[in-house]
Amino acid sequence: MKGASVFLIVITSLALPAGAQPEGSAKDRKAIVSIALRWQDAWNRHDMKALAALVAEDVDLITVAGTRLRSRKEFEEDHAKSHEGVLRESVLTTKSTEVKFVRHDVAVAHVEWGLTGVKGLGGEARPPQRGVLTWVLEKRKGAWLIIASQATIIRE
Repeated sequence: MKGASVFLIVITSLALPAGAQPEGSAKDRKAIVSIALRWQDAWNRHDMKALAALVAEDVDLITVAGTRLRSRKEFEEDHAKSHEGVLRESVLTTKSTEVKFVRHDVAVAHVEWGLTGVKGLGGEARPPQRGVLTWVLEKRKGAWLIIASQATIIRE
């Protein structure tokens, strides 16, 4: 019985900190929101090197089309191809960015976006889109990077 009591005390003490949401600093929160704005800027300039610089070398990312990209190189190549084609006239607008810290050096961000200027494969104009990027970010060597991402289109 004593062993069970000790076990329950240890499990309870380990579980309590996991349930609490750590608070990131205001500076870290601002840095993450800044990434969403830099993402928008790089996208609208169709500068895929600048866009790729926001993700980690080992990023694991799923595009709105469901393509899984598992490195910064794959991400940059995939997005460069799209921005030379159907996204070459696209304009991205960041609507909001919500940040939740998992640890002081790990955060989840939900970035709501709007997109216009997308073309179909035949060159026809596509209707405006809106969606959400769900990012996992990690602070590495003092800089926040996107380490995982899921892009979702919101269906009206």
